[in-house]
Amino acid sequence: MNIQVMAATLVVLAIVLFLLAARSGKKTGIPAGEVFYQDLPGQPFFGEPLRSDALGISGKPDCLVRGADGTVPVELKNSSRPPARGGVYANHMIQALAYCALVEDQMKVRVPYALVIYARQQVRKVEFTEERRQWLLRTIREV
Repeated sequence: MNIQVMAATLVVLAIVLFLLAARSGKKTGIPAGEVFYQDLPGQPFFGEPLRSDALGISGKPDCLVRGADGTVPVELKNSSRPPARGGVYANHMIQALAYCALVEDQMKVRVPYALVIYARQQVRKVEFTEERRQWLLRTIREV
């Protein structure tokens, strides 16, 4: 096999792998960007716990994605029956909002929302609005 055929084969393979990766990201709902933190078994690196003395909370999101909108916490859930109409369970909502607050507090970056991904890739977006931030802070104080 000559060098031109090998080079052409590698270019085609690279394009196919790139397209498959892009399609997979769209399919799962994970935003485009750099996954720079992971706490998932079998992955090449693990995330350290995020801690906030100011908020009095700590936690380890499944992964963090740095994209054009900011940093997005992603939480993967095993439940195959998420709430109807695009909702999330209350405990998953508070966990997602807590990860948003932890990332903002510890990393000093913008966190527009978190993603909760249920089984069968049912993606739910949890917007991190000022109203939800205040609700989270009240909830933390009550606990």
